[in-house]
Amino acid sequence: MDTHQEISSLIEYNTAEFFLNLGRLNGDEVRDTPEIKYIFAKNWFNRIFMANFNESNLSANIEQIVSRIKKLNISASWYITPQSHPASLQNILKDYSFTYKENWNAMAVNLENIPESFNFPEGMEIKEVLNLDELKTWTDILVKSFEFPEIIQSYKKYFINAGLESPNSHYYLGFLNEKPVATGILFDGEGAAGLFYIGTVPKARRKGIAKTMVYYLLNEAKNRGYPISILQASEMGYPVYKKIGFKKYYTTKIYRR
Repeated sequence: MDTHQEISSLIEYNTAEFFLNLGRLNGDEVRDTPEIKYIFAKNWFNRIFMANFNESNLSANIEQIVSRIKKLNISASWYITPQSHPASLQNILKDYSFTYKENWNAMAVNLENIPESFNFPEGMEIKEVLNLDELKTWTDILVKSFEFPEIIQSYKKYFINAGLESPNSHYYLGFLNEKPVATGILFDGEGAAGLFYIGTVPKARRKGIAKTMVYYLLNEAKNRGYPISILQASEMGYPVYKKIGFKKYYTTKIYRR
């Protein structure tokens, strides 16, 4: 198994790459350099990852990014991790009107420890999304699962525009008694498989559906030859993933401007 630092770097890199990949598919402004990675989207969230600045040019780099944000007239979230450089970055962001919003829990699991057999709730099945109509259904369930009332159409359009062209992203729908109730994405990252947008519609919760989706995707990742799987868990989702076997490696602090 890789070291703590190596796994932390994998989590951070694959999280950024998942969102940058979506941005590329949507024709958004994507910057991907050793110093910074970001996606400035036309109709979705704007995210800044993996700052690796020198202390000497820190202010100049932040000013350049903030200037671009102002020109595009957008809001943006900056993701700060223990790997962000320099260490003073999060304090300086406050001087540029970035305010703390929330935490994500960066987690990973050794796929050798994941059981290959597990129980499905009665009446549940999981299918990979293979065409546009199924993707539209997937987006419907996504917004219901995550309860995104203000940006429903933006979320739907963003994933539909991205389509199924990327060989790295695999979308899955969970069904209960033949009705779609859950979503998940398995992302083929570099060195690790990422899990994203694991969700269940409110009326189908507390039945073990999300847990089953996670086990299913982890076995898909294992079958693809990955040694580990990573995700970023909300505070609400953290206990669920911990019980499955995921270990927390660091906290991602999200600042928003």
